[in-house]
Amino acid sequence: MPTNHLDCWTGPVIGATVGVMPCSSDLRHVPFRTSARAAKRFTGSVGCAIACLVTAHAAMADTATLYSVKDATMIQDSSGEWALGAAYNFYAGRVGENAGGTFRRGLLQFDCSAIPPGSVVTIVQLKLNMSNTQAGTHTVGIHKSTMEWGEGTSFAFGGGGAPATEHDATWNYRFYPDVPWPTPGGSFVATASATKSIGGVGSYTFGSTFQMVSDVQGWVDQPGTNMGWTVKGNETTLQSVKRFDAREAGATQPQLIVTFTPPPSNPADVNNDGAVNASDLTPLLAAWGTPNAAADIDNDGIVDAQDLAQVLAAWTG
Repeated sequence: MPTNHLDCWTGPVIGATVGVMPCSSDLRHVPFRTSARAAKRFTGSVGCAIACLVTAHAAMADTATLYSVKDATMIQDSSGEWALGAAYNFYAGRVGENAGGTFRRGLLQFDCSAIPPGSVVTIVQLKLNMSNTQAGTHTVGIHKSTMEWGEGTSFAFGGGGAPATEHDATWNYRFYPDVPWPTPGGSFVATASATKSIGGVGSYTFGSTFQMVSDVQGWVDQPGTNMGWTVKGNETTLQSVKRFDAREAGATQPQLIVTFTPPPSNPADVNNDGAVNASDLTPLLAAWGTPNAAADIDNDGIVDAQDLAQVLAAWTG
């Protein structure tokens, strides 16, 4: 006999007795039949339910174009007192020998509040305009930043930077002059969320990638975790630095293009068909024990008994 309190569930009567439905993936708990044919039918219906759920959500997809609300350049120097907080550009890569062969890393942040809470993010693209470069194609990566950082008023036309002002992000400080980075050069996930080969002057689009979608989904679900991305270029080759337009550049500023499915007006309507009934149960049970955002009605990160209870409470038939 099943020991989990929801390994078996007695469903409501809908035209005919539903009987006992399995809430685990163990088909030995299916009471209707234990034959291979029965298992095959159940597995097929679950797959169909998932496909229908994906189709229903894709049909209602929306797109938001977001513009950067904060950007900066961290300029490598021993004092950590140079910055570019209010410049028209930010930089990523390594400068030439005449400029010391030091590194530049960009910082970017977008406000995701225009995407309704409970939305399911499906596609994320980052559009950057690269406006000046030395010869050569180099890989630039965007890495999820893990700590908050500031944007001051330091301004210069070149990548050498200007003396840091209060709250600037510098190589040594995330908020100049009082709050240092744990490690000079910023705090970010080592593995890039996306990479792009950047050659000549022009517009470049990063993504969509699984990790970019995961980053933005996290920022939508928990806005307090939104620290943006660190933009890191080739830090091995001299003169590999790339200049990108910042938000102060206007029309060519960074853009984040997010495709998402808004939450249904009734969260218990898992398949968005306007009713809460048996059609919502199958995809919910198919997603049982997973963080499937479409079936996680209470947004606690797991599809479980609490979500099932909400479907039953909102039952319309």
